[in-house]
Amino acid sequence: MQLDSRAESLWQTIVEQGLVDTHFHVGPEMVPRKYDVLTLAEAARNIDATIVLKCHTWPTTPIASLARLQLGVRFLGSVVLNQCVGGMNPEAVRAAVTGNHTDLQQAQASDPPAVIWMPTVHAGAHMRFHGGGTFDARWLGCGGGEFEALANETVEPVEAFDSQGRPLPETLDVLDAILESGSTLATGHLDARETIDLADLAVERGIERIIITHPHYPCTDLSDPQLQELASKPGVWLEHCMAIHTLENVPLERFAASIKATGPERVLLASDFGQVQSESFPEGNRSLLGKLIPLLEDEINDEDIVAMFTRNCRKALGLPETSVQ
Repeated sequence: MQLDSRAESLWQTIVEQGLVDTHFHVGPEMVPRKYDVLTLAEAARNIDATIVLKCHTWPTTPIASLARLQLGVRFLGSVVLNQCVGGMNPEAVRAAVTGNHTDLQQAQASDPPAVIWMPTVHAGAHMRFHGGGTFDARWLGCGGGEFEALANETVEPVEAFDSQGRPLPETLDVLDAILESGSTLATGHLDARETIDLADLAVERGIERIIITHPHYPCTDLSDPQLQELASKPGVWLEHCMAIHTLENVPLERFAASIKATGPERVLLASDFGQVQSESFPEGNRSLLGKLIPLLEDEINDEDIVAMFTRNCRKALGLPETSVQ
């Protein structure tokens, strides 16, 4: 994307300060992906970026650790609590964290915290929104019958709350495992009420970093007043992702309105890319910047725009405020 002079200048500042993408999909997994850890590392190294590696089906902590050690890139690992790892399973959290050590012999203080996502494609709210299916065929990019069939996959939904809105015991166990490990909680594909209630629970239990995953994703669909409420809670961050615009057709005007409503101080701007048809890294982040700036209408200053791609993201992930290690 061609940027105007202001956007290009801001992009250069973002790169200099250290771009952070809190949400990027890698493969191989059950759907086609644009990158594996090696090819993404090559792209990230070119601009010295920090990236959270996400996969709907398996923990990325070991490959992120290996990439840090062998390739010298700033990758953070994660696990998504879908049925592939046993659903709302505290042992999946603990197992993922054991793979998060950069050193093969022992944990180190410099190991970055892992990210623990609530269920995504197997979340009850996600499956109900998609009529009982899991993977949305629009995500696939290159088609193919074996992948199209995933849209009708039969699997038991993973729930965080019971039908009365009470947290399930396993949800509390997962939150305790996140707290014990010092990991970052991300809310996944829960619905609006579940997301708010989960954030409240996490704060009550002492979790220090909570990322509200793409709040305008259709099955979540948080309102601006709800986002204002969430942003007022300690340690809660709001993650707006380019893919919710490109794949879900949510207008970027809605992103801009939300940022103006909540202020930029707790906002993260990420791509949620890695789909075959999505822009390459870091072009997706660069495009998000270029398209969002005019919509913010000078209500958000340049320093805060840069922070939403850099400093805010590092704070939300428990990293040092500068990219220098």
